[in-house]
Amino acid sequence: MKIGVISYLLRHLSTPDAMQFLRGIGFDAVELDFRHADGRCDYHTVDAAGAADVRKLLESYGITPWAYCVGGLGKWEAANLERVFQFASGLGVEVVVGLLQPAILPEISALCDKYKICYAIENHAGDVFESAETILGALQGQSPLVGVNVDTGHFAAAGLDPVAEMRKLEGRIMHVHFKDSDQRRPFGTGSVDLAGVYAELKRQGYRRLLSIEHYEYEGIDDETLREGLVHALSYTNKLVSAAA
Repeated sequence: MKIGVISYLLRHLSTPDAMQFLRGIGFDAVELDFRHADGRCDYHTVDAAGAADVRKLLESYGITPWAYCVGGLGKWEAANLERVFQFASGLGVEVVVGLLQPAILPEISALCDKYKICYAIENHAGDVFESAETILGALQGQSPLVGVNVDTGHFAAAGLDPVAEMRKLEGRIMHVHFKDSDQRRPFGTGSVDLAGVYAELKRQGYRRLLSIEHYEYEGIDDETLREGLVHALSYTNKLVSAAA
């Protein structure tokens, strides 16, 4: 299991500035978001070759991309679905992450098989895919490369126990957004049992990215975010050491 962070938190910055920010904190792994201010990571306009150049850029900062976050996909993106997977292929990642409209699951399933890349559907409070049961029901008959992005904060926001939901999803967890229940409070002081989440992932043999996604709220300034992520990374490292 690798500790990393989602660059969505820094989407207002250019890709190089975001990587410099994260490397300065100590991160060396990232879930790359498509929405950075310079447009370099946007699958709508950047092809596989451009994505390969983005990987080289990230590696020049000592950061490796482990996943590609597309926010969410639905019928409105029908013409661009293959571009998502082309970018992910060029970026050299195993997982695409995002919300998903159930109507396009067959297309996503086929693209996963074609590119040998996973799509991790994010659970989201208020979304059709809010609980483990709804996600598992939709996955029946789809490619085994379509799975789940466990968002621990959104399970909590939906009134669900993240660890209990994760147990139901065993074998289909392909990515994790590691967050607490209240984005404005320090990481580790909310209601999510983060140690329990880590222990359950370890029990299941999860080996991909533990992507920290916290301090996600309107109006946060870069220095507050920096201080928060320093704390979150330290907290997670201690949690991992304690569980060793």
